[in-house]
Formats: sequence, structure tokens, C-alpha cells
Amino acid sequence: MPAPPQPPLVSFLVHDLGANPIVRAAPLAAALEGEFRVEVLGLAFGGGEVYAPFRDRFAYTVVRAGRSPAAQLAGAARLSRLARGDVLYACKPLLTTLWPALRARGGRPVLLDVEDDEWAAREVEDAGRGLRARLRRLADVHRLLARGVHPLTRRVAGVTVASRALQARYGGTLVRHGPDERAFDPDRPELADRAALRARLGLPAGRRIALFAGVPRPHKGWDVLLEALLRPEAAGWDLAVAGDRRADLHGVAAARLGARFHALGAVPYAQMPALVAATDAVPVPQRPGAVAEAQVPAKALEAMAMALPVVGTSVGDLPELLGEGRGWIVPPDDAAALARALAEVASDPEGAARRGRAARAWYLAEAGTEAIRERVAPLVRAALAGRRG
Repeated sequence: MPAPPQPPLVSFLVHDLGANPIVRAAPLAAALEGEFRVEVLGLAFGGGEVYAPFRDRFAYTVVRAGRSPAAQLAGAARLSRLARGDVLYACKPLLTTLWPALRARGGRPVLLDVEDDEWAAREVEDAGRGLRARLRRLADVHRLLARGVHPLTRRVAGVTVASRALQARYGGTLVRHGPDERAFDPDRPELADRAALRARLGLPAGRRIALFAGVPRPHKGWDVLLEALLRPEAAGWDLAVAGDRRADLHGVAAARLGARFHALGAVPYAQMPALVAATDAVPVPQRPGAVAEAQVPAKALEAMAMALPVVGTSVGDLPELLGEGRGWIVPPDDAAALARALAEVASDPEGAARRGRAARAWYLAEAGTEAIRERVAPLVRAALAGRRG
């Protein structure tokens, strides 16, 4: 008896499997599992390892590559030969994803996902003047290559985007993404004992804690957050930071906040639900600019999934996410307004909990796994049928 036919295969091409791009690709791929088979392949810079939180999630095909344009081009050519999917899903409109998808043999349909403004100038980490200059040159090359690849976006069968700003440029279907709502669930029994969670994380039991997860880049409003926490309205709040320790930025925060500052270092992704559940609010003080306005910060969506209060600024899509009683919106670069919002979270715990529940309900409807499936699966079906989505 012949074996039943297998579901169509969707190949996700990821710019850098060793870093943040897989965070957007993973929920898209996970949402398609079941109706389709999925594979994830892409370049990996540096050590060549898949980003640890997602290392065991999929069957990966990893192509190690250097960061120079020539090395990326060679790696992209290999990807075009390795992709086996009936539909190729390019994650980011880049030389390393869209170009190999379009040049793959057989004229297979290509979908494109856009999660960042690749045209915008990127901030460069300060790792010494010589290396800093080299990284800045690479960032400039990345921006120019992204603009050069842009005409290829007209050749795809469908587009998904992460934000309204990106939708204005690329068109397509708006698809929010975030963490697995089963892991980031405030009703999980193992997340109920906040005192135990804090004890494991080394956080004080009797303080209100604001959480900042990630690298404290300027467009994320790091200095505004510190100023807010130093105001008398926010004197009852501590700051916990999860991410690689930065001696320069974290040192300034420790000097200014003293015992109210808690640098946790890199927290394994499997522990992030416990960390979010152990805290009291997530400030997201984004600043205006092309990078921030095109992004939807992951820490905001993680907090919303966990029904945790979020204080965001009126930048990008944050007002849409947090409006209608789902959170707090304050003007950017306004430390006093941010401090007042944190004070309101502290003084009205029932109101904060109500907004948190509304945020989780929105998350499930707009960014959870089923919501992603409802938006993306029809595009894959249309691509397989030869229609533009």
C-alpha cells in the first residue's frame, strides 16, 4: 500500500541563525507545523551555533559564513542549493535570504517576511576604536545592500510584516509575533509563587521590580529609564536587567541606583517566563527614529503574554498594542511621565492587573500561535496554488 503523500514543505531562510533573527522566524515556522512540514536554514556568523533558546526547536541547516559581502554572497549561494521547500520563506529582504530564495532552482514560490527597517542606520557597540570603526563600516554596507536588494521584493508571491511602518513600505499582511503563550502563561502553577521565583533569581522579596531585558541601546530609552527611576515618584522601584553584562552601561546604572540595580546577566530563554512573572512591570521607553518606529519590542509582547503591566512610549506601534486600557502610553524622552506611570502601577494593583489581563487577551487574539497561523497559512496555500497573497 503506497505511503500517504506528505504535506508540502516550507523552507525558512534566516539571515543569522546564531542571533536575534531566529526569534521572529521561529513563531512563524511553529504556526505552520501540522498543516505543513517546515525546515529552517540560514547563515551563522561567529561561532556558527544556532541561537541557544531555539537550538533544539527545529531541524536546522547551518551554513557558517563571514560577515563580508563576499562571504555572505558565497553563503547565500549555498543556501539556494540546500533549500528543499515547495515554498521558500525569506526572513528579511536581504542578500542572505531573499536573493537565495529567488535564485533556487525550479522557480518555486517565495514569500517574504520583514521585521526590521534594514535601511536605517544601525548603532554600533563600542568595543574599541579600531573594531568600532570596522563594525560601523559593516553596518553601512548592510544598509546599502538592503537597499540594493529592495527591487527583488516585487518578485515574491506574498509579504508579511511586523509593524505598520513596514507595511507602509512593503504592503502585505501584518503579522505580530511573540513568545509561546503556553510558556508565557500567568496561570502556570510553577509561576504562582513569586517569592520563590525571586529567591531563585536573587531578587529582593519586598521591592517592586521593573524589568529591562536586552541590550540597553540608546533608541530603547535606557538613559530615560534611569532618570525616571531616580525621580521621587519611582523611588519604590528597583531595576532588574537581563542580558549580557555591559561594564560601561551597567556600571553607570549601579552607581546611580545603588542597591536598587540588579544585573542578572544572560538569562536562558527557558527561564524568561519565570523572570517576567517575578517582576511587577516592564517599561518600554522607545525613542523616535526609523529603527524604533519599525520595531515591535519583544519585551513588550512577552510582558503582554504574561499579563504584566507595560509602560510604553508613543513610538511606532506601541500605542496600538497598549491602547484601550491594555497598558500605559507616555511621551518619549519624558522621564517624569514614565515615573508617574510606574507610580500608578504601584498605587493601583487592581487596575494594573485589569490592564494586564486585557493585554494578554489582545496577545492571544493578535500575536499568539493560532493568530499567526490564521494569517500566514492562507499565504502559503495561495503561493502553492500559484496566486499572489
